[in-house]
Amino acid sequence: MSDLAIGVAEGGAAAWTLRDLHALGASTGAPPDEINLLGQDWGLPPWIPHKLREAAYDPFIEILRTNMAFAGALRMDHVMGLYRLFWVVRGLPATEGAYVSYPFDDLLGILALESRRNRCLVVGEDLGTVPDEVRHALHPMGVLSTRLLYFERRDDARMKPPRDYPEQAAAAVTTHDLPTLAGFWRGLDIELRERLRLFPSEEVRIRQIASRNADRPHLLEALAGEGLLPPGAGAHAESFPEMSAELAQAVYAYLARSPSKLLLVQMEDGFGVAEQPNLPGTTEAIYPCWRLKLPLDLEAWRDSPFLTGIIQALRRERP
Repeated sequence: MSDLAIGVAEGGAAAWTLRDLHALGASTGAPPDEINLLGQDWGLPPWIPHKLREAAYDPFIEILRTNMAFAGALRMDHVMGLYRLFWVVRGLPATEGAYVSYPFDDLLGILALESRRNRCLVVGEDLGTVPDEVRHALHPMGVLSTRLLYFERRDDARMKPPRDYPEQAAAAVTTHDLPTLAGFWRGLDIELRERLRLFPSEEVRIRQIASRNADRPHLLEALAGEGLLPPGAGAHAESFPEMSAELAQAVYAYLARSPSKLLLVQMEDGFGVAEQPNLPGTTEAIYPCWRLKLPLDLEAWRDSPFLTGIIQALRRERP
């Protein structure tokens, strides 16, 4: 499965050769939400919708064909970008951005056509602020939704049981933009945002701490309901001061019981890494996004109790 980013770098060849097609005075991003409370500015110039239509969508078609040619599946980052993109004018904070609409029906039709032509499955990253129109349109097209353990909750905030996950989905514990399983368990992401002053208020910080303190027993309760708690362990967060290899294995076994067509494993979870690869809404000067190396060389992966445990769980639950 290859990954198609939502945009290209302003100083790259794609933007330079198609300068009339990109809004170089703006960048794509996202409005404030529960995870990124100050909004996001990704620094990527967006396509100008009417210019893309005038080009008969050739650049979009070329990108899909190039990426699908050698992949069995294509993950579309921020698939809501087919419908609308959040533009942020250069120099302004992400909180002052605005949505710009795109020719959704045309782009979705092209995506479906190229998927069939290239025999390539499409996974849409439909996380964050997702308009109902997007999910309603993607489902009949066969685009797989992205469903994360952290977000799949009942109305009372408890974890959904595996059987309640949709079949037309790629299930995962986390993504590169969110805390790893070990980081989530320790609340490392909350500590990091506090240290970097990314919370808009003290009230919001306290609310997130309280929510995470409830998440730990909710997760253990969910595992216990499936008979997956490690032997001899109680369903209390105090029983697990750290995310152990046995507990990580249980979490992935839980997710593997879902009917979702795909199950994704975050490699950081396979080594018990606490730091997340990317922290949206930051720059290189604040956090080393995309520059954190995995702790083990490829030849040593077999020696990781986390990875071998997760693989055993997947073999057992999804033979």
